[in-house]
Amino acid sequence: MTARTDILEALERDGYKTREATSLIEAADKEPQTPTGLGDPDFRETLAGGHALIIQYGDCEFIGSCQCGKALGTVTPDKFRDDVFASKWERHCMTEVQG
Repeated sequence: MTARTDILEALERDGYKTREATSLIEAADKEPQTPTGLGDPDFRETLAGGHALIIQYGDCEFIGSCQCGKALGTVTPDKFRDDVFASKWERHCMTEVQG
């Protein structure tokens, strides 16, 4: 038995159909994970705080998001600057994240 199997069985016992339970697990797998033992939990804008700025490169574009999953948009490499996602991320952290 794995933790994944245990979770699926628990969801099914609570009335979820197998397909719905599997979909929930898959969605959770895609969420950013907060590593333990890093950063300072008193600062929410760190990995340990759960709200680090994430910039990924995929399909010829940069994708910005917060570690919590908040999407910050996409931009092509020719338009990318180091601050292109920073203002949106800062606004998210200052106005949407509860301290």
